[in-house]
Amino acid sequence: MTNSRFNRRDMIKMAAGVGAISTAFATTGRVAQAASHSVTPAAGMVTVHKLGAVTLHSYTASEASAMVNTHIVETANELHVIDAQFVQVFAAEARAYADSLGKPIAQLYLSHSHPDHILGASQFADVPFMTTDAVLADAKGSGDMYAGRKEQLGDTTEHYMPSGGLATGSATWDGVAVEIAEIKDAEAANTLTFHFPEAGLIIAQDLLYASAHAFPLGNTPNWIAALESIRTTESLKVIGAGHGLPASPGAVDDAISYLNFQNEVISNSADADTAIAALSEAYPGYGGLDLLSFINFRFQ
Repeated sequence: MTNSRFNRRDMIKMAAGVGAISTAFATTGRVAQAASHSVTPAAGMVTVHKLGAVTLHSYTASEASAMVNTHIVETANELHVIDAQFVQVFAAEARAYADSLGKPIAQLYLSHSHPDHILGASQFADVPFMTTDAVLADAKGSGDMYAGRKEQLGDTTEHYMPSGGLATGSATWDGVAVEIAEIKDAEAANTLTFHFPEAGLIIAQDLLYASAHAFPLGNTPNWIAALESIRTTESLKVIGAGHGLPASPGAVDDAISYLNFQNEVISNSADADTAIAALSEAYPGYGGLDLLSFINFRFQ
């Protein structure tokens, strides 16, 4: 766990030196299947859930990159990848793991425009990359921010942007039904979720931070409403989080409680340092400590 006094630049330096981070390879569900893969992550971890016709492989970066996730949805004949990491070393590892599965990547999707989900997309530059028109507009409006983050990271790769045109509603991926929804003004301006009803799976991305501190600049009431909608989903088994390991439905209650507490703490604190300290103390086991640095923007 990193020290809460680290700022974003400190975390970036840590990520740049990620070779020193100890190996962590965690699996749940199909352990034997995961162990058979030729690639064992050296910096992040992979969690595997076998859910009928769908196998979910979730690559979670280390604390150095706020435990951000790339989710790989494996069907009978192909892979669909949702989000592409922040730091290139983690993105390259996620790509290597996907390649180790031995199936073609049909599509890369962008769930929302925040840089920790898109800057690693250059590792998938040979794969079609798609999102909705609304998320694409958000991404196009973030060009200067992306450039600044890449400069901070020392990332010289060519930035890979998605195309628009992804439709929301019902779709089929290799014979598997998926419902794609676009959530407005919650954690981000526009966020896509992917629901696989027959598998009991929702990939909620940054609507759910699982045992991780949540980005403190979202629209809390709308965000909670989106989580409450997820909570009412029938036959739900697994939720793919944006940060932290995939979780059971009970994690939604924890996330709602956290968001309410976070908002209350920030509203009643004299300054950002006080709020950050209070949240760190109240949730000592939570990852994503660097995300709390964004509380400073609430006091500007």
